[in-house]
Amino acid sequence: MLKTNSKQARANIRAYIVDNFDATNYQPETEPETFPEIAAFILDAFRAEKYSTAADRRYYGGIESAAFADWAAGLPSVLDTCYYYNRSAVDDLGAILEETDSEKARYTESDAERLLTNLIYRELKKGEIENA
Repeated sequence: MLKTNSKQARANIRAYIVDNFDATNYQPETEPETFPEIAAFILDAFRAEKYSTAADRRYYGGIESAAFADWAAGLPSVLDTCYYYNRSAVDDLGAILEETDSEKARYTESDAERLLTNLIYRELKKGEIENA
């Protein structure tokens, strides 16, 4: 079992993001290739779709991560977040953290969805900073 902030867990989350990234519906001028480019692209799409106006920011109390979680639960096409609907978030999180079945059993689906979304958001923000 890995800690969520361990180097290996962060690498696993980044790989998970890259594997679940799809810019097809966004028709970018150039296809993002590196993780920082992908992270910036995903966050740009999120902000354009869910967090672009003052009203959006007021609705979420200025907490971008809350808006991101809401956006992710809506199944954006740029990032496969089907763990909210037809895939087990517990299994996805368990694979990222390299957990055994007994370790995975500590999470409910909603707890795993929340943690997985937070981990994805954290890595996207770090990648965006690397891209700047």
